[in-house]
Amino acid sequence: MTPANTEVYLPSEDTATLARVLRSYRGGRVLEIGFGSGAVLRSLVPRFELVVGRDVISVAQAVAAKGDADAVLADRATCFREAVFDVVAFNPPYLPSERIEDRAVDGGRGGLDVPLAFLEDALRVLKPEGRVVLLLSDEADLDEFKKSCGRRKLRVEEKVREGLFFENLFVFEVSREDRD
Repeated sequence: MTPANTEVYLPSEDTATLARVLRSYRGGRVLEIGFGSGAVLRSLVPRFELVVGRDVISVAQAVAAKGDADAVLADRATCFREAVFDVVAFNPPYLPSERIEDRAVDGGRGGLDVPLAFLEDALRVLKPEGRVVLLLSDEADLDEFKKSCGRRKLRVEEKVREGLFFENLFVFEVSREDRD
């Protein structure tokens, strides 16, 4: 397991945007990959039977952030069985960077190394008919993100586009093409 982060991403416009989109989702089991401050995680509790957050923060930070949700301290989602979640959500680090120096914001090449790694984990633990809901910025290579999803035979639906003075935020719903 990777050492725990001491820095937790503080809720910002992107956090609020993802939480707002997720208000329309409900069901059995939901996982948030990288729950950080817990703002999105706690907002899911009233609408799902089981709410689980996964992150690499300290135990004290996790206890403070999780509210009534369950928290798992792990790097990636390898600790979960396959096909158990109805929804997997995440607001990954997405800023383009040559190296991952700040795990809260650095997304790697094109801002996609981390988001695509999160997506791989999400797809493994997602039920066949499930949905992945994620937030990216136009700072990331969105065309390459969509092409990567296409190569995996995934549908990508833009749920929200929100313009800020310094970037545009996008919330996407990703699902398997063969789910119907």
